[in-house]
Amino acid sequence: METSNTWTESIIALLAQHIALTEPIVFVLGFAESIVFLSLLVPSTVLFLAIGGAHSALGGIFWPVWLAGAAGAILGDILSFAIGRHFKKKVITLWPLNRNPRWVAYARLSISRYGIAGVTAGKFLGMARPFVPVIAGSMRMTWPKFLFASTISSLLWAGIFLAPGYGIAWVLTH
Repeated sequence: METSNTWTESIIALLAQHIALTEPIVFVLGFAESIVFLSLLVPSTVLFLAIGGAHSALGGIFWPVWLAGAAGAILGDILSFAIGRHFKKKVITLWPLNRNPRWVAYARLSISRYGIAGVTAGKFLGMARPFVPVIAGSMRMTWPKFLFASTISSLLWAGIFLAPGYGIAWVLTH
């Protein structure tokens, strides 16, 4: 299995050679980061920071990449939410949820106490990020509430983790 640094270096090299692949790569990374099973394997947050800088330095534009990352995260959230709705309370018996009871408990508390705001904030809580949509689904949050929270949080998350790279690259080139 490759290390995080090797993943990062590989994706940045691919990006430099094929700048047109930036949006699809960021979409896939956003999707993977929102899937409870894949997020443990893909360091999307670190890659977003690096891709933002590399893409900007190569003359790329922020907005399409930002929207691609957010769209991937939203679709990943939707899939995770649907898995939670399908399996209901049984979802906590599935890996990796059954190995991380602390994150499951935190996600439940956050959703039951804060609802939409809890789902939105969950996108920024590191290891809890992919657990929140699954748990929201298992807790029977309504689709409209979840979609609203996922859209807002995904747009914020993608922007917050892509923008610093673009900003640093802009400062260094101007």
